[in-house]
Amino acid sequence: MPVRADSLVRQQRYEAISYYSSEHKTLPHVVKFSGGRSSAMMTFRLAEAGALRPERGDVVLFANTSAEHPGTYAFARECKERLEREYGLPFLWYEFCTVEDASRGAYMRQPSYRLVHSNPIEADPDGYRSNGEVFEELLSFQGQLPTPHSRSCTAKLKLYPAHALLADWFGSGDGPRHAGHFSPNSFVGPAEAFAQHRRNRGVQDETAYLERVAYMTQQPHNRPAQRWADFTSAPLHKPEPSLPGPAELWGSEAVQFVTLLGLRGDEGRRIGRIESRSILAENAAGPNCAIRTQPPGERPYFPLAEWGESTASVHAFWTERDFDLSIPEGAGNCTFCFMKGTKDLAALAQCSDPSRVDGAPSDIAWWVDIEQRYRREAPSLSGEGTSTFGFFGVHGPSFSELARGETGHRYATGDPACDCTD
Repeated sequence: MPVRADSLVRQQRYEAISYYSSEHKTLPHVVKFSGGRSSAMMTFRLAEAGALRPERGDVVLFANTSAEHPGTYAFARECKERLEREYGLPFLWYEFCTVEDASRGAYMRQPSYRLVHSNPIEADPDGYRSNGEVFEELLSFQGQLPTPHSRSCTAKLKLYPAHALLADWFGSGDGPRHAGHFSPNSFVGPAEAFAQHRRNRGVQDETAYLERVAYMTQQPHNRPAQRWADFTSAPLHKPEPSLPGPAELWGSEAVQFVTLLGLRGDEGRRIGRIESRSILAENAAGPNCAIRTQPPGERPYFPLAEWGESTASVHAFWTERDFDLSIPEGAGNCTFCFMKGTKDLAALAQCSDPSRVDGAPSDIAWWVDIEQRYRREAPSLSGEGTSTFGFFGVHGPSFSELARGETGHRYATGDPACDCTD
C-alpha cells in the first residue's frame, strides 16, 4: 500500500547523517544489511532522504550464512530489488567460501568469498545457499563449533569476507579477481590435508580429522573471477582507486569509508562496544596488527539510534509499507543461533512455522545434526575422561536437548551482543 501523507511529514526528520567530521560526508558509505527490519528501515529511510549516493561509491552488503530463515531471504531479495530499481543503490550478496592456494610451500585451503545472486542455488548456479552449506564449510575448515565465548561464525562468515569484498570494491577492476590456483584439478584432498595437519604439529585423531575435513575438500577448489555488474542491476559508480589491484584496508594508509549499522536507540550497549572497538582500530593501524575485526579506516555510524528509534517504532514503520519481514518471533539472523539463549531456542523449536524447511537451518534438527558431527572431544583437564565441546562450550546444553524442550540453566538467557549486524 502507498506511504501515507502523515508518514511523509514524519520523514522530514530523517535527514542527512550528523557526521563527526565533515570529511566523512565525502567518503564511500557501506550499509551492513543484516536481513532484519531495523537495518532495512535504516536503509530505506536514508535512501529516501538522499543520504545514500551511488555516485559516491555507496554500496549495500548482505552476508549470507546459509542459515537464515526462508522469510529472511524473501525479505532481503525484495529490499535488494527495490533499492536497486528505485534508488540505483548496488546491493551485493556474498558468502564465505574456501579455495586452494599455496602457502609456505604447500597447497592448503584458505578462506575467501564469492558474490551470489538473490535467487536460490537450486534455480541458479550463481545463487545463494540456504541449507547450511556455507556454515558447514566453515566448521569443516576451522575444526570446531562457534560458542558464546568464541563467536567465530560472525567473524569468519560476515566480517572477514566483507573486508575482502571491500578491498576489491575500493580497488581497481570490474569485480573480484580469480581466487585460488588455476589448475582444473584439486590438490588438497582429505589425505593431503591430514598430512599438512601433522606437519603443523596437529594432534587430532586421524579418523576424526578426515571426517571433519571431508565436506570442505568436496567444495570447489577455486572461485572464478566475478563482475560486479553481474550481481547488481544498479549502475556502478565505484570510487577511483589510487593504485591498481585491491585497495589496502590495513596499515597507516588504509582506505577510509563510512559504515552504517542498523542498531536502534535501545541498543546502547552494542553501540558503545562497537565505538570502543573503532577507537582501538584507529590506534592499531599497523600492517601486522592481529586485531582484524574492524579496519582502521572504517567509520561506524548508527542512524537509527541518532533518530531515537526503538523496536516499537521499527514495527510501526513496516506497518505503513506494502511488504514486511514474515518470520516467527525470534527467528531473525541465523534461525537457531546459540546466542539467543536456550529458553527462546526451545520455544522457537516448538512454534508452528509453515515456512520451516525440514533438514535445513530453519529446522532445529539441522542444528542437532551439525552439533553432533562437529562437536569436539578432548581429554578432560582433570585428567579423568573426556570433555565434549558443543555450541554451548564444554558440557553445555545440547541442541538435541533443546529439541526435546529441555533448556537447563546455563545460557538460558540470550545475549544478542555479537557482531551479526556488523
